[in-house]
Amino acid sequence: MGFWNGVTPQAVANTSDGGFKEFKVGDNEAYVKSIIEKESESGNPMLVIIFANDEGAEIRHYIVDGEYKLSKLKQFYIACGIPFGSNDVQSWIGKRCIVVCKPGKPYNDKVYNQVSFLRPKDGPIGHHPSTPGEQRNSAAPKSSNTYQGSQAEQFAKEVSDDGFDDDIPF
Repeated sequence: MGFWNGVTPQAVANTSDGGFKEFKVGDNEAYVKSIIEKESESGNPMLVIIFANDEGAEIRHYIVDGEYKLSKLKQFYIACGIPFGSNDVQSWIGKRCIVVCKPGKPYNDKVYNQVSFLRPKDGPIGHHPSTPGEQRNSAAPKSSNTYQGSQAEQFAKEVSDDGFDDDIPF
């Protein structure tokens, strides 16, 4: 019989779901589980940051050496409260943040979620510790360009606060 040995309705019902958990679309509180330095398919150096949540789901975030490397690193540093320029990747393990996910591209007839952007778990967007020992302070005064909300809200606020008075009606 081979394959079917031990397969009973009770055995199947009592088994776990196999660990197939996924980050949901939207905000997911997570921590840095591991960081891998490797090469992208096109041969560029990259970091693969594996985030995990408390329910056992994992998702990978890629920072590839190229046009967006520094801006993605800055977003990661701010979200996790890591001092700018830190390259001690082992010290990043366990850092917590919010991983905002969106639906990815279809793969084998399934759509897997992917990281859209990262933001701090607490405190306003844009706050970053200036020294390694400084802690986030949610009571810190908010500047005119720091706030909480979606990227669309952030863009709308930045555009409305640009000081430009446009009288063109369209």
